[in-house]
This record gives sequence, C-alpha cells and structure tokens, in this order.
Amino acid sequence: MSAASPTNSPLLHNRYRILSRLGEGRLATVYRAEDERLRRHVLVHLLRTELVPQENLRRRFEEEARRGAQLSHPGLLEVYDSGDVSGRPYMVTEDIAGQPLADVGLLNPGEALGVVRTVVSAVAMAQSQGVPHPPVSSRNVWLLPGGRAVLLENWTIPPSETVQDLAPYRAPERAAGGPPTPATSVYALGILAWETFVGRRPFDPQQPLGTQANQELPPISTVRPAIFSPELDRIVAQAVAPDPSLRYTTPIDFGRALDHYADASTAQTGRLATLPTGITATVPAQPTPVPAAAPAEAPQVRPKRAFRRAQQAAPAVAPPPPPPVLQAPPPSRTMSAPAPQYNQQAVDQQIKREVKRQVRRQGCQRALIKRTTQLVLVFLLLYGIYLGIGYTYDWATGRLAQINPTEWLTSRLPNPSDFVPSWLRNPGELTATYRVTRPVRLRSSPGASADTNIVKVLEAGSRVQQIGPPEADPDGQPYTWLRVIVLDDGTQGWIANLEGLLE
Repeated sequence: MSAASPTNSPLLHNRYRILSRLGEGRLATVYRAEDERLRRHVLVHLLRTELVPQENLRRRFEEEARRGAQLSHPGLLEVYDSGDVSGRPYMVTEDIAGQPLADVGLLNPGEALGVVRTVVSAVAMAQSQGVPHPPVSSRNVWLLPGGRAVLLENWTIPPSETVQDLAPYRAPERAAGGPPTPATSVYALGILAWETFVGRRPFDPQQPLGTQANQELPPISTVRPAIFSPELDRIVAQAVAPDPSLRYTTPIDFGRALDHYADASTAQTGRLATLPTGITATVPAQPTPVPAAAPAEAPQVRPKRAFRRAQQAAPAVAPPPPPPVLQAPPPSRTMSAPAPQYNQQAVDQQIKREVKRQVRRQGCQRALIKRTTQLVLVFLLLYGIYLGIGYTYDWATGRLAQINPTEWLTSRLPNPSDFVPSWLRNPGELTATYRVTRPVRLRSSPGASADTNIVKVLEAGSRVQQIGPPEADPDGQPYTWLRVIVLDDGTQGWIANLEGLLE
C-alpha cells in the first residue's frame, strides 16, 4: 500500500481507510488511516513484506500487539486493534503529531527531567509486564504539543540507519556480544538522560562499536554549567557505569532514584531564623599585624586604642558569591514552535492509577483461583465423607463380605462419560449421510403440528447429511428431529427420525 488519494484509498477490514504512507521502521510500515466506525485518525503498523517469512520477527510483532493492548501508559502508544491481512499481521495504534527529541534542541531542566522520568517509567512498566518496547533512542522519543513524551518505533528513520542510530545507547557488554538484560536498558536510559539535559549525544555514532566503553562520560554540570546538581551527576553516572554490577539493577530502581531527586529538587525550604529587634550580630575584624620594633623605642599604646586603629585600617572583605541555582533562565530556543507545557504531576497521577488498576486486577485473578481451588477441595472432601458413610453402612450390614471393595468403590464413583453428550463422544453422528426410503417433508424447524414450516418434500432416494445433534420433539412425540442438508441442492431443514425412514 502506498499513498492513496481520498477517492481511491484502500479500506482495511471494512473499517480503516488508508490515507497516507508515513514511512518504515525496523519491523513495520506505518500508515495514517481513518477509523470509519469511530471517526478518528489512527496509525496502522503493517509488518514489512520482507520480514513476513521470518517467524521470530513475526511472532515478536504479534506479541507486541497482543501484550501492548493490555498495557496503558502515557509514555507508550495506545494499541487499539490488531489482525492479519493477506498473511501480514498489522497493529492499529493512536495517532500522534510531534517531533523527535533529537530535533527539539535544548530543554529547560524541568522539562528535561519530566521527559526522562516518563520514558524510564514506560520502560520499567513494560519490562515488569513482559511486554516488548521500542529501543531507547532520542529519535524514538517524540514530544507532543501538550508536553507528553512517547517512546515509539520511529518510522522516519530508514531501516538501514537504525543500527547506527542505536549505537551510542548500546552498553559495553552488549557491544561485546552479551545478551540484553535490565542493566543494559538502564545504560541506554542513562545515555538518554544525559542527552536530554545537555541537548546533544555524548558519543559520536560514527565511531566503532565498543570504543565508547573506554571513554568517560563528563558530568552534566561540566557540559551545561546552568544545571549544577552533584546529585543528578551521581545518578546519571551510576546509570552509565561501564561495569553492569555498579549500575542500577533495573529501570525501576533508576526511576525511583529520579523520583527521589525530583522530590528533593522541588521541595520548599523554610525561612531562616532572624534575631530579635535591637540585637545585631557583629564579627570583629582581625587586626593588621604590626612589625616588631626595637625594645628601647617601642611606644606605649593602650590596647583598646590599638584595637580601634587596627579595625579602622582593616580592608573590607566582599561576601562570597551565591551558589549557582539548579534552574537558570533557559537559553534562546532554536525552535520556532513554543515550548510545550509539561504537567508532570498529572502524568504521575495517571501512572499511579494505572499501577493500582493492574494490582487490583492481579489481586482479583489470584482471589478467583484461590476460591475455585477451595470449592474443589470442599467438594472432594464432602464426596469422600459420603463414600465413607456408604462404606461404613455396607460393612455394618455385611454387604462387603459379598462384594469386592474395589468393585464397590468403582460402582460409587461417577462415570466421566455420563457428563459428555453422545454426539460429542461419537462425532461421526453429526456428519452421517442417509438415504430417504419414502417421501418425507423437510421443515424449517422441529415439529409436525404446523404446516407453515414446510420447506419442501423429499422424494424417496434423496440423500441427506446430518449437520447437527438430534433434538427432542417439541410436542412430546417419541422420536427425535435431525437437522440435515440435502446433498442435491444444498437445502437445509429438519426431518423426523422415524423408524425405517432413513438408512
């Protein structure tokens, strides 16, 4: 499918009208479409044609669509629908309009911290639920006009440039051939955090893989002096440590450290205590040392007068400069669009509500399994008591002397076949073929009391095939009705299963 005009645009499953082709990502080709049922714009992600034969990628794409629909987070695309068309699986998500973080430029510290916390929280929730998530990259993080940050598969990057784009976020152990772990995700998120606060990538994507392990990542306060926060430098440095054992264990731990830092940096400090009226605190200046003179010529000066002269001659010392603050006025933006207003408090509340909903659902599932197990155990206990009473009664009356205990127990246990219908035990009965021996009426519903439900009259020798289980006669007659299809013309209906009628 390519870009189509409104008058000749393809319709997917009689619902999604394809409007335009946006681009290709690592796995899927992305289209903008219109949901004609709900009257809204959506994104259709269709697995690329050359990837359909690769079973592992196809299975990952389908798993991402199925599990992503069960996960709701402001930092991830909302999955609406999924399916298959001409052997190619597709996924329908919400439509967005924004730009990649790599193209935004320098953010003020508050916006940068909100973006990083949202992306870290999205990755942490996806990994905790076992849901695949897009790779971490500043070109895969999009900023929407309302200030929302979303982690997605960027369809504007050619698939041939994906490896080069993700190279700066690859942990040293991954570049050495190691498997992906939560620690490697923490490293990628740490690089993204450094880039979000500084406004550029720390490493050159053109350099060979693995060489960045030997490069030291400079602190954020050194590259951007307007953000002076040793605690933030420590958090990011721990996230991007070359040794995996020195990093945060999981993205959840990294996100918890960022949350504590955000709470501490936005906390209000109390007012300084003031002295009572009329009391002043003064610090006497140190007297200037006087060179020692000859003992015979030393003048006699009173100590009090010498102290006053030294105090008047002491130079004034300027107060130390105030320490730099965390949030300085943002520099001039290179973007023409206004900076988005990010409401971190609303995002945090939404994340807490989603976590509570997930916890409640898991609690209900565990409670249902527990109650079902208890009911089964109670039923087995009661049935065991019933068998014990019966055994005791038969033993007291002397019947066990004539009956084998094994046969007695077998006779008391229910027969599993009694719970299975006959047509299910013998599926061949549902597709049996018969020949009509004499003319019979084919009716649209069971029952011979009305002549209005007659479909046709079958002549002798007509061949019919049963297509359903038999049903009792609605008028209480001692025969059943069979739903059949006439093999000659495909007519369906009901005939009475009278003795000698079918063979």
